[in-house]
Amino acid sequence: MVKKLLQQRRTTGCIKPRHHLAGRKKLIVAEHRIAIRQHLKRKPDLTLAELREHLGLNCTLPAIHYVLVDMGLTYKKKRRSAQPNRSAKTSVVRGGAGSAGKAV
Repeated sequence: MVKKLLQQRRTTGCIKPRHHLAGRKKLIVAEHRIAIRQHLKRKPDLTLAELREHLGLNCTLPAIHYVLVDMGLTYKKKRRSAQPNRSAKTSVVRGGAGSAGKAV
């Protein structure tokens, strides 16, 4: 650890912790998020694979999915052509047990 601190002091001039620089770097940055919104406004039914291809990213499909979830975008499509379903009870009388209503 002392060797690493000395090396850090030589390169940066201080030995403060650099935790904010640790870990894996994000592949999908703010510019990609802006491009994702633009692509999805133009063509909202893009698949994750198509979106990855349009952006020229080299990441996994789940990575794109997690970014979309983080951005608050969902994959559900709105029904524009049909009226919304109205839920209603189909039967007022409750059915009996399985074998109780059968004729012997």
